[in-house]
Order: sequence, then structure tokens, then C-alpha cells
Amino acid sequence: MSLLNNPGAAGGGGATQFVMQAVLIPDENKFEYQSARELAKIVERTFNSGSADEYFLYFHGIVDADREFDVIERELRRIQLRNSVRLTFENALEAAILRITPGPEHGRVGISLFTEILGKMASIPGHSYKSVEPFGATLLQDPGVRSKEGDQGFGPTTRVGRNAWPSVMIEVGYSGAEEFFHLDAQWWLANSADRIRFVILVSVTKSPLALGIECWSMVESAGGPESGQIPTAARVPTCVQNFSIDAEGNVESTLGSTELRIPYSSIFDQVPENCPDIVFSFGDLAEFARRRFRMMQP
Repeated sequence: MSLLNNPGAAGGGGATQFVMQAVLIPDENKFEYQSARELAKIVERTFNSGSADEYFLYFHGIVDADREFDVIERELRRIQLRNSVRLTFENALEAAILRITPGPEHGRVGISLFTEILGKMASIPGHSYKSVEPFGATLLQDPGVRSKEGDQGFGPTTRVGRNAWPSVMIEVGYSGAEEFFHLDAQWWLANSADRIRFVILVSVTKSPLALGIECWSMVESAGGPESGQIPTAARVPTCVQNFSIDAEGNVESTLGSTELRIPYSSIFDQVPENCPDIVFSFGDLAEFARRRFRMMQP
């Protein structure tokens, strides 16, 4: 039985988030992989359908994901849709999930938020915008096991080499796909070997205009795996801050968050004493949202 017919039949451990996302994808968006050229045709047809702000496709039968990625990327560039597609591979399942985002809001929101963070960073003594390295939508790999593209990652410049990972990941999507993006956040935190320590999810609502922002990190959760055993502390991906911002710039938080705080220790690997975090007040968030809303006007 293939994962195409029963996504829950295979996978576990590190594959958990991938399998759960596959379950969320409707059957009509699940395909057997034939070739990179055929995959590109399906992506192009989906993109041009214009029926949604965002699409999720599942492909089974990708035997060598590390090799096929280069071919798939080349085909997506040929149809000029590479920047609109994010890929996740789970090698043991011979499968991939593609997220397709046709609108310009997706890219603009991620870049804009990253720019705002750089501005805050420049105000920290001894730091500037050069203190971190942008990763963009680089495919981040656990070689031979799994790989994933985010929207806008960044990390300290002390991390070097082609296989370096960011420490913070920003993911941008559209309202209605929150369950999918929660699994994205969990994937980054659970599968990065503690290299990614903070994930920011931004959901865009086009009508009425609104932004939702969630911040995720690993949090200790006490519990025992079996009855009778001494409870042990386990670190699990958790939403630790959330914000909703409406068209007028009103900011609310169901978690009681009073500011968006990115811990210094989440960004940098070396943490001197008394280093300030990056903080966005409700006023900062409102102004950020209003600028994005102006760019989303028809």
C-alpha cells in the first residue's frame, strides 16, 4: 500500500509532520510521480486555475529525491514558476509535498518582515544588518533523509558552508491553511537538530484584510511515555506568542502576548551577558500590518 492511497500507513519519527500534511491534501491533488517535466505541467495547470490563493500538491514515487530536486528545479524555472513553489521531500517515503503560492503578497510579506527584523537588530550595540546571513528559500537538507524549503530563513554569520542552516525561519501563507503551517513550524523545530530555534508564521487574509502572526519554539513539557515510569521532560514544538491584526491596525493576542519577542539566544549561537532581545510592540506590529495592507489594495 502506497502513501498515495494511505498517507498514515508509512512514516513515523521525523516523518510525522510530513505524513500529517499529506493527510490534509485532498485526493485530487495527489499524483504518482512520472517525471520532472510532467510535475511541472501539473504545477503550471494548478497555478493557472486561479481557484485559490494557495495550493498543496503531493507526489509519490520520487525514488532519488536528492537527484530529482535539480531536475525538478530546472523544470520549474523553465515555466517561470520556481519562485512560487516550495518543496518538502521525505526520502524514505519516496514522496514530496509542493506548496504553490500564486499571489505577490506571499513573497512581499516575508521579505518585509525580515527587513523589519534587520532594522531592530541594527539597534543592538555591536550589531548591524550584517550580523546575520539571509538564507531565503534555500533547500535545507538532512542528506539522504529529508529536506525542505522555507520562505525566509536567517542565521548568524558564524554559521558557514553550503550545509549551514538558519536559526530563525519565517513562513508566510494564507488564512485557511493554519493546520498545515502549524505542521511546518513543527517540522522545522523537530527536524533541524536544534539549529532552527524560532519559527515565525504569518497568515494573510485578503478579505477582510488581516494578518495573523504566530511564534513557535521548543518548550519543555513534562510527561512519562508509559504508565508507572518516572515523568521526564520532553521538548516539543509549541506556539509561544500569537497576534491578530485587523485592517484598522488593532492587535489582539489569544495567548496574552504583549509584544513579539525574538530571543537573542534564538538567533545567535554565542550569547554574551545582557544581550537584548528583538522586540516588536503592538504599535510596531500595527504599523507593519498597515504598510502590508496598503500594498495589498486592488
